[in-house]
Amino acid sequence: MQFDVPLCLGVLALVGAGMVLIYSSSAAYADARGLPESFYLAQHLKKVLVGMMAFLIGMTVPYKFWERAARPLVLVSLGLLVFILVSGAGSVNGASRWVFGIQPSEMAKLSMIFYLARRLSEKSAEMHKFGKGLVSSLVLPGILCVLIVLQPNYSMVLMLCGITAALVFAGGARPRHLAILAAGAVPLLVLVMVSSAYRMKRVMAFIDPSANPASSYQSLQALISLGNGGLIGTGLGNGTQKLGYLPMPFTDTVFAILGEETGFFGTMVVLGLFGLILWRGLRIAYACTDRFGGLVAAGISISVALNVAMHVGVCVKLFPTTGQPLPFVSYGGTSLIANLLGMGILLNISNAASASAAAEPKPRLVWHAARRTSPLRPFSPTARNAGGRA
Repeated sequence: MQFDVPLCLGVLALVGAGMVLIYSSSAAYADARGLPESFYLAQHLKKVLVGMMAFLIGMTVPYKFWERAARPLVLVSLGLLVFILVSGAGSVNGASRWVFGIQPSEMAKLSMIFYLARRLSEKSAEMHKFGKGLVSSLVLPGILCVLIVLQPNYSMVLMLCGITAALVFAGGARPRHLAILAAGAVPLLVLVMVSSAYRMKRVMAFIDPSANPASSYQSLQALISLGNGGLIGTGLGNGTQKLGYLPMPFTDTVFAILGEETGFFGTMVVLGLFGLILWRGLRIAYACTDRFGGLVAAGISISVALNVAMHVGVCVKLFPTTGQPLPFVSYGGTSLIANLLGMGILLNISNAASASAAAEPKPRLVWHAARRTSPLRPFSPTARNAGGRA
């Protein structure tokens, strides 16, 4: 197969780093609860195995399959989200996010990317129109966001909004139309945030940690953990914040443990691997001559980048505390499997683009500035000279 080797190696390196960090950060946590030190690592390895199967499926199944499956998948996601709200299933710490052992919001994120990529491909000629193009494409993503807010899972909604905005812009929506929607959406998101007591506690803890010690405890401990690491870290297994100070050190704050035990240099290596994934993913999106494939590649790449930004931002106290894992690295199930499936699909798109390029010469790709044109869509010089679009 002709696929993107640097992308593949970067993903595998992050999964490997995650296994090492999970054992290091969870051993003491497990021992304090009377469990074997390797308990959480063993549980994680089972999920890695399932995730690697999803990775291989994504690599081998032609990516056009997801175009046909987009609508059924998003309807299944909607059904599961409604089921959670109606039944109250999977309630953890006051939030209902789990059903049948999976987190439907992660499934909804991936299925929404497929749906938007298909929708934007079908409506490419109308995306410059505010109502018939842009607004009509946002109805279903908007319903998904409302259902996820009601769980509640505000951080996931923010990520979905970011992914959606990036895709509709890449799909040809006019910047001024997006600005109009943002002017209405931002106040609404702020209203949703202040309407919840627990979200307001987190925001106030972010603004003034000393006045809200209970709500700011996790973020302050994460900063202490990163500070302990210095440039080169305390060494794997030698961190202290995981010894009962930092809550759930192998999930929501695993980046802080990474910083403590491997130091600034270790965190830069991991962030560099994520940067590699973003670069290669957007490169695949740009090289893909199929509109659906290019938008899917862009959506998956941006999704991982936003997830990393949110997790790291919480650990360095740029954002209020959320429950977002670090992709490929944090202990988890649905998130790990969904991200590995997405990476497999990215590699499949890369392989298809390479095969297409080998089969026939492709015109030089250019970024077109026309308002109605997706920046992901290549133009043929012949068609452009004739006044038409490729």
